[in-house]
Amino acid sequence: MVRKKRSLLIRFIFNPKTLIVLGLAIVIVISIPISKNISKKYNIDQEILELEKEITAMESANTDFKKMITYLESDSFVEEQARLNLGLKKEGEKVIVIESADPAGEAGQKDILANGFGQRDKFFPIVWWDYFFTKKDG
Repeated sequence: MVRKKRSLLIRFIFNPKTLIVLGLAIVIVISIPISKNISKKYNIDQEILELEKEITAMESANTDFKKMITYLESDSFVEEQARLNLGLKKEGEKVIVIESADPAGEAGQKDILANGFGQRDKFFPIVWWDYFFTKKDG
C-alpha cells in the first residue's frame, strides 16, 4: 500500500500536465523580479539621458558666460562703455551731437492732420479721396 501511494505520487509529479503547470509557475515567479529590474533600468537610462542633455546645455551656457566675461574684461568693452556713457573720444576724433528741436516730429504730424490724414472717424479710403479730390483753401 505504501508502494502504491508512492507510485501515485511519482506519477502525479512526473505527469506532463503537472510539469507544465509547475514550469509556468516557476517562469512567472522568476519573470516578475526580472521585469521590475528591466523597468528600473529603463527609467534610470532615461534619467541619465536627461541629465546628459542638461549637462550639455549647462556646458554651452558656461562657455557663453566665459566668452561674455572675457569680453567684459577686455579693453574694447571698457572703451565702448566710456564712449557711450561718459561721452569720451579718442584723440583726433570729432564728436557730433544732433539734438532734435521737435523730438516727436510734431511739425510733420501737424501737417498731416491739417491735410486730413489724421481723421480717425472717417473710413480710410474716404480720407484719401478727400485729400486728393476736394478743393483746399490756400
